[in-house]
Amino acid sequence: MARVTTEDCITSIPNRFQLVIYACSRARELLGGSEPNVQKDNDKFTVVALREIADKKIDLGKTWLSIVKNAQKYQPVQETDIDEDQAVPLNENASEVSFDNFEKENASEKKRKKIYMTQNEIQKLINQKKDDSQTENIETDLEDDNAKLSKPASDG
Repeated sequence: MARVTTEDCITSIPNRFQLVIYACSRARELLGGSEPNVQKDNDKFTVVALREIADKKIDLGKTWLSIVKNAQKYQPVQETDIDEDQAVPLNENASEVSFDNFEKENASEKKRKKIYMTQNEIQKLINQKKDDSQTENIETDLEDDNAKLSKPASDG
């Protein structure tokens, strides 16, 4: 088994980053059941893919097109995907809704949900919260004192 290095493949693909992309794509094809173009020799699919690139046994143009196609988030829609009788009609007011109207509606909704407060109002709320917690502590202490006083003294 001859060792394959990236230097062997640089003659076909000069950019090492592109080499990795091509080799990964080809290794996935081999893993999916594609026949190798070189002898496998009990090697892993990544090594076989690199050997194919080094020996120029794969069509880099086709491989690049498959890489681009697999990387596309949205695939083009075929005209024959849906027949006329299977088509679902749009909502009645769908033609009235435009992207601009949608954005305006959402913007006004966002404004309604926002709470606008000044720095002074925020500080007043903080101070009020502090006062409330201090009042609760005082009331708790008074209740404890009253409970102690109301218990009858034990004759020891």
